[in-house]
Amino acid sequence: MWPNYALVASNLPPEDFGRHYTVGSSRYYHGQVIFAQIQDNFRHDFFPIDRLLEEVVPNAAGRPKRTKFIATYRVLEHIDLSVFMDLFITSVDGTILRLQQKPYTQTHQSGFIRTYQEICPFSAIVLSHMAPPEFGHYITNPEQPKAAPEVMFTQIDFNIDEFLAQIETNPFHNSPIPNVHPHKLKEQILEIKGNPTKATKAISLDSVLGKISFLKLRTGFWIASKKGEIFYPIPDPATLESEHPKFFRSLEA
Repeated sequence: MWPNYALVASNLPPEDFGRHYTVGSSRYYHGQVIFAQIQDNFRHDFFPIDRLLEEVVPNAAGRPKRTKFIATYRVLEHIDLSVFMDLFITSVDGTILRLQQKPYTQTHQSGFIRTYQEICPFSAIVLSHMAPPEFGHYITNPEQPKAAPEVMFTQIDFNIDEFLAQIETNPFHNSPIPNVHPHKLKEQILEIKGNPTKATKAISLDSVLGKISFLKLRTGFWIASKKGEIFYPIPDPATLESEHPKFFRSLEA
């Protein structure tokens, strides 16, 4: 899911696969790696899975085949929601957090502006009046020009009213969204605030994954399609610290 939008086969279990990408590969990547495991029996005519799986075997010395790319183009839209298993988040030092699907049952009040980070296949940061299920339905609607058949996204924990109050008293206040000028951010917020019928307002085409703390992501991750969505909740910081202490400590690395 991030930073590669690829379908990859591997002899490695998920924990070793994530560690390989962050600390064990010659193609070293510094930052969060997000990937999902899908059911082994998944097949689709778009992917030459069976042919390439013949190459996913340990070598003569018994060393596992770590990665075999099956596809890198239009991958997510050809994977049905029903075959997704657990989602894995890899911190910069290779520590893994496993997330499992749960029903999304949260109710929402109207009038809030939320900040969404699109993950795959888009990478934009978007302001929206919509709650997550509505947003997922909107960005997978084929009638929308900025849509895709299937999209993964998360929500950034960004207190808009607090930011507006701070920049009003201090014009030099830093932007909480990396690579977005604070006054440009203010203008974009005021534009969507003043137009409740405006569905979305993009504030950046550049993803902040790896540039902000994992703790600044709110609620969880969604994978949406025309058929619905699946939801992977993020534990709150207290739960992360108590139940996943190694991952929690790695966020400070």
